[in-house]
Amino acid sequence: MGRPVIGIVGNLLVEQGGFSPGLERSYVNNDYVAAVERAGGIPLMVPVVRGQDVAERQTEHVDALLVSGGYDIDPLLYGEEPHRALEFVYRDTDIFQLRTIKTALAKGRPVLAICKGIQLLNVACGGTIYQDLSEIPDSFVKHSQNRKRSCPSHTVVAEEGSVIAELLGMTFPVNSYHHQAVKDVGRGLKVTSRAMDGVVESLEMEGEPFVVGVQWHPEMMMSGGDEMLPLFLRLVEEAEKFAARP
Repeated sequence: MGRPVIGIVGNLLVEQGGFSPGLERSYVNNDYVAAVERAGGIPLMVPVVRGQDVAERQTEHVDALLVSGGYDIDPLLYGEEPHRALEFVYRDTDIFQLRTIKTALAKGRPVLAICKGIQLLNVACGGTIYQDLSEIPDSFVKHSQNRKRSCPSHTVVAEEGSVIAELLGMTFPVNSYHHQAVKDVGRGLKVTSRAMDGVVESLEMEGEPFVVGVQWHPEMMMSGGDEMLPLFLRLVEEAEKFAARP
């Protein structure tokens, strides 16, 4: 059997200047590509499209899904009005990404959702998001670091018996680049790790071998060492199992 194909959910980059202001480009950060390749998978970008049938067909051609980070989620998609601290949103991208996640979940594909990805996973399952960490009264950890992207900046504590604890340990350091966080947890999901201020750092779907969301950026940490490699190795392993199904 060949190496499994890992679909990396793409974004749209809107050019702000230069020769092509307003031009949209389909993209994923290369850290995701490098992490998947290093773990033994075949990375394939899943670009943003507007047709529901096209989005679903794209998802059918991959063995697992890696949901990348990106802009803030449109709060109207989870039933809230925009907070004054909300940053740039791109509704069309959100709709596509949510549809792609739901398609993958419906077919039992493994999913690893990163940064905005964990928030999208939560919303796809009916959950909500803190639009800004200032909405959390007891949040004190700096969740948007000022240091090298590969360098960890705060501690995460995992729940015993979770996939995260199995792969990374009960306590471990992570990097951090976010101002939003999981609020009400979606159907079928459970919190499996938190920062020291209680902010949700990972979610897992009960009854599924590997549907995991993490709030940090493990793909960025890969350039600084192998601490996060187990996450990507497990994703590829589960993708192989999915591909081998009759």
